[in-house]
Amino acid sequence: GRDAVGASTTTTTRTAMVAMNAYVMRHAESTNNALGAATIENDAREHDPGLTARGEAQCARVRARGGASASARGAGDVDGGDRASREVEVWSSPMRRCLMTADALARGLGVRFGVRGDLHEHGGCFRGARGGAGDGGGVVGLPGMTKAEMEDAFPACDVPMELEHGWWSPERGCESVRDAQERARGTAEWLWARARAMNALEEPAKDLYIVAHGMFIDMLFKTLFNVPRTSGKQPSLFCSQNACVHKLRFDVAEDGESVGLQMFNDVTHIPEHDRSGGSVEGLDVAYTKEGSA
Repeated sequence: GRDAVGASTTTTTRTAMVAMNAYVMRHAESTNNALGAATIENDAREHDPGLTARGEAQCARVRARGGASASARGAGDVDGGDRASREVEVWSSPMRRCLMTADALARGLGVRFGVRGDLHEHGGCFRGARGGAGDGGGVVGLPGMTKAEMEDAFPACDVPMELEHGWWSPERGCESVRDAQERARGTAEWLWARARAMNALEEPAKDLYIVAHGMFIDMLFKTLFNVPRTSGKQPSLFCSQNACVHKLRFDVAEDGESVGLQMFNDVTHIPEHDRSGGSVEGLDVAYTKEGSA
């Protein structure tokens, strides 16, 4: 049987051999975040915003944290040394605010980073607002940055050919909550597949860093931890501050599989005066107003 997405509950006996760590980060503060209400009903929102000055300051701290982690790995001083020889992968949403954050992280870690189209925020890429003054009124879908545009702006990133002409289908307009939740389910399955491959020694043990969005992270965690996924008013929320770090540990074994949340919303690398985001109200309105967190 399965008690959460991808997690089997068999009863044979063998302890986990190789655990996979996934560090899930929310992007630094964007100009839409600074609006206070970047929902589909706010026609002041940008379709693919960059960062505020505070967001750029948060990125500097993210880069420093990545550098400290790289130094610790080089010295073998990571979780008692058991991860010192592990490879590191960084994956980013194709949205500009995440690319900027992932670029800072990857530079600190001393690695390149990849882009996954399925990590984008709920809604996709669109401009205008419900009943707003966009072309023809309402929402207008856009393709998002192309492969060439992303790799030109961020030389340390590798973008798959499937995103050659952009990562969003304009005809979709604004993605629904239900569709975004199914996309998060696919990401959860991808994480479990990676963990199983590492445990089977089909690929080297690695730590994954994933830079994504507040609402998408909430959907992903609800999927992984078997929390009911609903639309509209939310009975529970996993809130993420800008540039925070969550740590997930995926254990794979014949006697069962489990995912643990070992660190939640860590912002110790960000000075208090530069912290932002993470409110219950902000994430809740993203569901009730169908907007981007």
